[in-house]
Amino acid sequence: MNSLFMPLLQAHSGWRYIVLLLLILAVVKYLLGLVQKSSWTDMDQRLGLFTTIALDIQVLLGLILLAVAAPLGHLGPTEKFEHPTTMILALIVMHIGWSRVKKAPDEAGKFRTAALTFILTGLLVALGVWRITAAVAAVG
Repeated sequence: MNSLFMPLLQAHSGWRYIVLLLLILAVVKYLLGLVQKSSWTDMDQRLGLFTTIALDIQVLLGLILLAVAAPLGHLGPTEKFEHPTTMILALIVMHIGWSRVKKAPDEAGKFRTAALTFILTGLLVALGVWRITAAVAAVG
C-alpha cells in the first residue's frame, strides 16, 4: 500500500467534519439573518469565505487521494466516479452561489442567496458522504 494513501484518507475523512460543521453553522446563521432582517456583517462574510475555503481544501484532498488510490486499485465505481462528481458539483454550486452572494444588491438578498447556496451545497455534500460511506460499508 502506498505510504501516502492512509494519511490522505485520514485527513480527507477527518476534514469532512469541519466542512459539515461550517455548512451547518452557515445555514443557521444565514437563515437567522434572513428571518431577523439582520445587517450583513464581516462575520457573515468570513463565515461564508471560510466555509468555501474548507470545501476547497476537502475537494483538493479528495482529488489527491483519488490520484494516489486509483493506481493501487482500491476504488470501485462509487469511489472513482460518483463521489468525486457529486463533490465537484457541490464545489461548483458553492462557488457560483458565493459569487452571487457578493453581488446581491441588498442584505436580504445576501442572506437569501447564501442560505440557499449553503443548503444546496450541504445537501450535495451529505449525499456524497452518505453514498461513499454506504459503498465502503458494503465492501466490508
